[in-house]
Amino acid sequence: MSSRKSALREERGVTLVLMALMLFLALGMSALAIDYGMIKSAKAEGQRAMDAAALAGASAFINSDPAANFDSAARYRAKEYAAKHTVHRVTVDTNAPPTGNLIVDVDVGAQKVTTTYVGHGIPLWFANLFGTSTMAVTALAAAHVEETGVSTCVKPVAIPDIWNNAPNLQSPKKGKPPVESEDLNGNHLFDFVDANNNGYWDDGETEPWKFTTGADTYDSASTGYGSAFRNSTGTGDQVKVKDYGRQMILMTLGPRDNVVSSMYYAWGNDETITNSDSLAARIRGNSCAPAELQTEYRAGNGGRTGPIQAAWEDLINTDPGATWDNRNNTVTGSSYSGNWMDASPRSIVVGLYDPSLYANTPSANAIKFINLAKVWVDQRPPCAGGGAGNCKQPITGRFLGFLGGGPSGPNSGTLIKHLVLIK
Repeated sequence: MSSRKSALREERGVTLVLMALMLFLALGMSALAIDYGMIKSAKAEGQRAMDAAALAGASAFINSDPAANFDSAARYRAKEYAAKHTVHRVTVDTNAPPTGNLIVDVDVGAQKVTTTYVGHGIPLWFANLFGTSTMAVTALAAAHVEETGVSTCVKPVAIPDIWNNAPNLQSPKKGKPPVESEDLNGNHLFDFVDANNNGYWDDGETEPWKFTTGADTYDSASTGYGSAFRNSTGTGDQVKVKDYGRQMILMTLGPRDNVVSSMYYAWGNDETITNSDSLAARIRGNSCAPAELQTEYRAGNGGRTGPIQAAWEDLINTDPGATWDNRNNTVTGSSYSGNWMDASPRSIVVGLYDPSLYANTPSANAIKFINLAKVWVDQRPPCAGGGAGNCKQPITGRFLGFLGGGPSGPNSGTLIKHLVLIK
């Protein structure tokens, strides 16, 4: 009898030991799971912070201002976005290790930004029993910009990309002097003849150009807007690096414009939105049309100019105090301050087409874009003879170059960039 009780006591003792061991293992596994979960969560937070920082840094390269310090801008943006994130409830310190958490590498040539998070040790539970009290978390991301062919918001403006115009003489026109010059000075620019000395490209004051097959040449990358083709041409404020800040005609409205009116088209997805009222609504910004390179759109030219002129005035009046400083190549007086390029409604996207295909075809009813460009819309000159609908001066703008585009497609343009996370 006593031996049976002794055996039972021994079995109970073994059971207690096993239960204690199982409890220890269960608690250990729970602690291990907590440690793993903390590290996994912190790693994910660090990765999100670095992804955002790398993309923000690379966005600095969607800017064609030749005066921009891309290295400085990329580092500033990367740090700005990294500081918006926390890792294990601690805000990312944008100083470099060992005092901070962030390393930013900028490759200007490759338009690439790499960000690395080097976290301080995160306290551990279970591993602390084995002499490891903390674990450092690291994360890395890299992003760059690459060419694409899609933009989600394009104004109904289609203008010819600029070409290499051979100096020549145009044929005489009825009611005009016997001969008109066509880039006779060979400076590759639409020269502005300010006959009335008011500082604007008034009706009939621009040098006439016409794409002449066999004499003129065009290539988007080598002669188009944003290329270095005109870097050394012109005088004074005409000198622009890669055309940044160069004045360009967006739309002609007067019948006496020297430039060929058919060079400047309006466009839409179909015929129903190429009438004057629809175009005016899109100019004002009441609707926004996507555009993709090498996709056929309907071209519209002519029609009632009154609603279209008034629409441009309304667009300009969304930021009425802003003016282009031609000497310093920037906008002053904008309601959007230093963010005018991205935030002001006067910073728009327009379509560029191949002049060798359409510039001499006023009856063209379809058009394809070879590139898209960001443009600042200039102030209009004072209107003679009444309101905005009576102005005949062309609508002009300033070339701003790159724009942020949509996802990659089968076609790409040199001026359309989008951000890509590559690591």
